[in-house]
Amino acid sequence: MSSKKLDLKRLMFSMTSLVDLGQEATSSKDLFAKMKAALYVITGMFSVPTAALFVYQPQRKRLLLFVEKGRRDRERREIGLPLQTKHIKQFRMNDPHTVRDMAASSFFVRNKEVFSSLQTAIFLPLFAKGDFVGAIALGRKLGGASFRQGEKDVLRVIAHQMAITLHNARLFLEVARRAAENKKLYSSMQQIYQDTIQAFATAIDAKDEYTKEHSYRVASYAVAVARELGWKKKDIEGLYIAGLLHDIGKIIIDVKVINKGATLSYPEMTEIRKHPQISHDILSKIKFPWKNIENFVLHHHERLDGKGYPNALKDAELSDGVKILALVDAFDAMTSDRPYREKLPIGEALQEVIRCRGTQFDAKITSSFFNVLRKELNGEVKEPHFLPHLQNMDMSKFKALSSSSTM
Repeated sequence: MSSKKLDLKRLMFSMTSLVDLGQEATSSKDLFAKMKAALYVITGMFSVPTAALFVYQPQRKRLLLFVEKGRRDRERREIGLPLQTKHIKQFRMNDPHTVRDMAASSFFVRNKEVFSSLQTAIFLPLFAKGDFVGAIALGRKLGGASFRQGEKDVLRVIAHQMAITLHNARLFLEVARRAAENKKLYSSMQQIYQDTIQAFATAIDAKDEYTKEHSYRVASYAVAVARELGWKKKDIEGLYIAGLLHDIGKIIIDVKVINKGATLSYPEMTEIRKHPQISHDILSKIKFPWKNIENFVLHHHERLDGKGYPNALKDAELSDGVKILALVDAFDAMTSDRPYREKLPIGEALQEVIRCRGTQFDAKITSSFFNVLRKELNGEVKEPHFLPHLQNMDMSKFKALSSSSTM
């Protein structure tokens, strides 16, 4: 199997497992059942027979064993790992620590017996919003293989996800004791999905040095336009996720091609144009709680006139979600520096949107796009989506365009 196919297979498995993990973490089960199911998902991801989840008790300054799998010493007793503030300060936030990393730590030495019974190979401290909430100890992989760098990257995403779950659970219990706002707080756990996907979007954008936060901006712009069109909340959430993941296929495309400053050759352009199909192939294997994500991603480079790719679809064959992504993705590309050109002035970018209305961009979507911009400029929107990213651009050209009949 080629390295690219192997990387794609691993990526698809990791994404599927992380979504399974998110479903467990946001389920209606009690915390113990949730954490046990999540720990089993994690051990399955890495073929690890032993693992344990500890929760931090700040008052007692210790990590309490909460859920475990495969420990040799199965004596039913409370296991707590004492640790001091200095130990917590030594931990790298949500970053996998190997046994070698921990060997000299007095915390590890003092609790060596417990770590030995778990055959610990990786210690994963969990931090949420700067607070230490717990840790996961992962045993050695079956066969004794080391954890690859890509697996450590996935562990960072897992740490973020599990930490938020524990953090929210802790807050929920505190609020429940006061019998107030528990329902509102518990519902916030639904953000775990988006936090996890955001972590992947960051990894995607990191591959292209010229498009940092591109996925986040596209997702944010798409949400603003969909709201202007009156979309339902859940449909907007799905479009946001599609925006974050629309370029996930670029993860397996040669970074030299992505960051090439010169004109692309025909084979290189063909390679780049594969990313919507690759993205679709990855996302179609995952059961998301939102509809049409993989189709939004597949067609975000299509055009109304049928000159887009990968399927050369035309106007009536394209959903509004696809049309929104196509417009905001192109707009962000125009207003961002790229390896082959500097970003366009805002006036030129908006003129280009107007010029391409009816051929590349849908007229209804284009009108909503300009309506959102106008409202944000006039201060009619509490949380603007476009202006924070365009604050260094001369918006006077837009003000002139907004009074033009061409809009």
